[in-house]
Amino acid sequence: MKNFIKKHKKSCIIGGILILLFLVFFVIVFIMPLFSNNKYGDRLEDIETHEVSKNTLNEITDKLKENEGVEKASYHKEGRILNFIVTVKNDTALDKAKAYTNVVTDTLNKKTKNYYDIEFFLTTKEDSDVYPVIGYHHKGAKEFSWSNVGEQSE
Repeated sequence: MKNFIKKHKKSCIIGGILILLFLVFFVIVFIMPLFSNNKYGDRLEDIETHEVSKNTLNEITDKLKENEGVEKASYHKEGRILNFIVTVKNDTALDKAKAYTNVVTDTLNKKTKNYYDIEFFLTTKEDSDVYPVIGYHHKGAKEFSWSNVGEQSE
């Protein structure tokens, strides 16, 4: 090995420099971004132009609380997802409770609905055969898709 290095000194130095440059490139491009403070990466680009005000979200929860059968309504915004948690009375019909999503979709403008995903959690304080139910509205979708719609989970 020593004889090979002595014989090809220039080639070994150039090869070593190329390997070192590759390692520096690898660390900068692939390893350093892992230590950034932004857990979303570039998924939140342009969020400033699509910001939903707290007044709008409070207006939605106030409108939800006005509906018959709603005991409590709250929201939580996480990245590009708007979560609405609605606690309904145990005897509230599922179709009626699912219609409460219209309050959210009617209040938010089209630009906002095309940027944010919306999750709608329906639950009760007591045990129920119907609730909890979760509705999900993908950004740009026309309607909510529902999980566990009145079925018992195992």
